[in-house]
Amino acid sequence: MQVASSVLAFSLLVACNHQQVNSSTQQQKPSEVSLFPKNDLMDSIVIDAVNEDKSIRAEQQTEKGTLLMIAKGREELGHLVVSSTMGQEGDQTFQSNYSIIYRQGDQDKVLMELPNYLFFRPSSKKISFEKLSFKEAEVYILTPQYQTGHGVEGYIFAIDKQNEDVLPLEIVKKDQVSKTLLYSEAEPLPSVENNILVVHPPVGAGTQEADAKDIFYKLDLNNKRFVAE
Repeated sequence: MQVASSVLAFSLLVACNHQQVNSSTQQQKPSEVSLFPKNDLMDSIVIDAVNEDKSIRAEQQTEKGTLLMIAKGREELGHLVVSSTMGQEGDQTFQSNYSIIYRQGDQDKVLMELPNYLFFRPSSKKISFEKLSFKEAEVYILTPQYQTGHGVEGYIFAIDKQNEDVLPLEIVKKDQVSKTLLYSEAEPLPSVENNILVVHPPVGAGTQEADAKDIFYKLDLNNKRFVAE
């Protein structure tokens, strides 16, 4: 009887030690190693998992189809370990080669490629496109990175009301051409007044009074762009 008790006690001790070793191993499991080119932001990120399932990060239903932001292949999912102008500690991070597409039925039209694109979000909830209506087109703005401390950048797409063509738009301001629209993280968000896009620019310490005023953009659909007036 004593021998049986001793064996049982020994077995329980071994099991407890084995459980503690497994628990310690799980807690000390190293993060995934990024396969993307290194940048300064990566030092503040821990990669928690890798997704190979072509995940959808942004989605917006339109009248005839769907706008989507999709990871083309390997997507690294992680979290931010220290707060910065780009996000708060604990924010989720996403990095992949993304495509922005317009889907109708089983047909996909690629509108833009975002290679090696890294962005932070407070959660993994799908991002929505902001919709703005113009006389000649429905315009959609996608802003994956939700804060930077100096304004955020949105990618702009238009659906022509006449021929239903879907196209990305450039931004032209003072003869400078950009693929993104820079606007303030705070209210008000970009809006439409009298068929003109009204944008509140980012304002910070040292911003000149002239640069703090709203910017007005006219839609030039034929040339696929917004032009500052």
